[in-house]
Amino acid sequence: MLGQILQGLTDATAAERTLAAVASPAMREQIERAAVAADVPVGTLVAGRLRHVLDHGGEELWLDLLGAMANTPDAGRVAVDRILARAFPVRVRITRTAA
Repeated sequence: MLGQILQGLTDATAAERTLAAVASPAMREQIERAAVAADVPVGTLVAGRLRHVLDHGGEELWLDLLGAMANTPDAGRVAVDRILARAFPVRVRITRTAA
């Protein structure tokens, strides 16, 4: 199951379908904003970032995914949300104001 999910996210064409079917609305919105900012199709951005995460994630990534999927009736959705959160981390911008 996990292999099928990841395969669906590392192919640009399938990534958009997988996002629409499984990813949370907040994650889809975040990814769409990133794609617009990068001026690339959503599927292309997702596939590229997911391949990078999978290539460089190491053992910690797999343990996190398997742990998150354990004992949940919606393991696929949980896995997608977890892996996408690694590929599209929320960035916080802190700015200084003059005192």
